[in-house]
Formats: sequence, structure tokens, C-alpha cells
Amino acid sequence: MNKELFKNKLVLVTGGAGFIGSHLVDKALELGAEKVVCYDNLIGTNNSLHNVVHLKNDPRFKFIKGDIKDYSEIKQCVEEGDIIFNEAASKLVVSLKDPNIDIQTNVVGNFNIAEILRKSESNARVIHASTGSVFGSNDKPFEETDPMNPSTVYGISKLAAEKYFLLYHRLYGIKATVLRYFHVFGPRQDFTGEAGVVGIFLSRALKGLPPQVCGTGEAIRCFTLVDDVVDANLILYKNNSSIGQDYNVASRNRVSVLQLANTVINRYGPKGMKPEFVAPRLGENLKPIPSTKKIENLGFKESVTFDEGLERTKQWIAEQIKNKG
Repeated sequence: MNKELFKNKLVLVTGGAGFIGSHLVDKALELGAEKVVCYDNLIGTNNSLHNVVHLKNDPRFKFIKGDIKDYSEIKQCVEEGDIIFNEAASKLVVSLKDPNIDIQTNVVGNFNIAEILRKSESNARVIHASTGSVFGSNDKPFEETDPMNPSTVYGISKLAAEKYFLLYHRLYGIKATVLRYFHVFGPRQDFTGEAGVVGIFLSRALKGLPPQVCGTGEAIRCFTLVDDVVDANLILYKNNSSIGQDYNVASRNRVSVLQLANTVINRYGPKGMKPEFVAPRLGENLKPIPSTKKIENLGFKESVTFDEGLERTKQWIAEQIKNKG
């Protein structure tokens, strides 16, 4: 990777203190950005800057506490940015508990960014993070051109956001690209909540507790290491042909949730542990599996095996448990 990819550039990462966003912040600094603005409301990050605390003495790093739902708050940051990695989002589990928060963040907040870019006639590149939840479930891998039938409020709100960005490209010329994530995992992902099944299973096993499998555990996942998701963002930024386009990004590995639970138990759990089965999650997609040919044609390739990624994540979680209890 070109170590001066972001030379003389101001990089804005919304949701920059979060799991994926903080890795993008690190990478932007590593690749020579003149300034990186980490914009985050800290609501989804346990109200902490722990993911970016190691950057506090870097003069090129700036943290701003703010919310994309507030047009006036985000306006200057968007107008000044040369590159925007738009990671701010409300999560699936939030949408199940409070759909209004989900809509305000994923629809209104993202519309704010698109509208600011339109009004300012900004020349910034925007890589907008979307999700495989926009598709629903299917027996064959989803192509980018396939019909989208989300089965959750979260999926609908994320679909609306990506439609706004792509429409604003066609109508007003904003330089937006949509990148859909599928089942991202790795260091810095919160393992104490209800999202991020790899980390949650690992943390429970390391504490001597059985992984809790929703439903039958037959749901298929293509767990993708966060490093690969970061690389995918960079590939799209480097290729101007990606402007106005949408892409799926995911590992080619396919694992059921029950297989994951058993793998984690066999490697890291105490002898005799068995998965614990709980009620299925409302609206869960059993086979949200993508085709990734489109982004692979631009050079994307997963960097490590799932087994290696699982071990890296386990080591990070074990360290967090040791340090924080």
C-alpha cells in the first residue's frame, strides 16, 4: 500500500471511535494523512475513547464529539473533508429496541451528509458503509444488482441511506461509493453487548460460560476480519471507477452460527461445555450471503484465514478481560 496515499488530505471518519471506524483512523494516519478527524457521539462505544486513546498525542489526530443527526454539528467537518469514511450508524439491536433512533441516525443522519455535500459542491470522496441486511435472505449469493428485500427496520434504514448517496451522485455529482459489510469481526469489537457474535462467543467461552446460540444456529455467516474491510475501503478510494457504484465485501468463508459456537468451545472453552440455545432473533436472515466478484475485480482479496482471525480476536479479548475484568 502506498504510504502516501492520503498525503496532504484531510480525512473525516464518522463513527471514528467505533470498531471499524477506529481501524480506518489508524490506517489513514499510517498512510500519510495531513489530518484525521474522528467524529463520534460515543453512544455505541461504551461512552469511551478507548479505541483511539493511543492517538491522543498525535498532532494530526483530532477527536470531535458530535452526532450526524445534527446538521449544524457535522456541516463544517463534511465541508472541510477531502475523504470521508462514513461509518456512523445505529446497530441492528438498537433498531429492535427503538426503531426511531435507528431511523434518525441511519436515514436522517446520512441524508444530512449527502445534503451538505450537495449544497457545498464538495469534491470529497465518500465511502459510505452499508450492510448486507439490505438484501434479506436467499439461497444463492446476492449480486449487487439483485432485488433488495430487507427483513428488519435496520435493513430498511440502511437501504434508504445508500439509495440517497447513489441518487445524489447521479443527480448532483457527489463522489459517493457504497460498501456493504457482512459479519465483520476482530480486535476492538464490543464483546459485552448483543452484536458481534464472534467476540461474544469468545468472551463467554474464556469466562467459562457457554456460547448462546439464537434459534437452531443454522444461520450462515461469512465472517470477515476488520483488516480486510479496511483494505476494501482503500481499494474503492484508489479506484475512481468505484464512484457512483455499490459493492459487497465479505470473506469467501461460510460458517453456521452453531459451527462457530462449537469451534470456539473446542478451542477455547472448558472440557464438556455445550452451546446453550436461546430464542431466535426477530427478523434474522438465515442466508445473507453475498457475491463479491465485483470488488474482487478491483483487487480485493481476504488477507488471512478465518482461523487466524479468530485467534487474533481471542488474544485481544483475553487481554481485555485480564486488564478490565
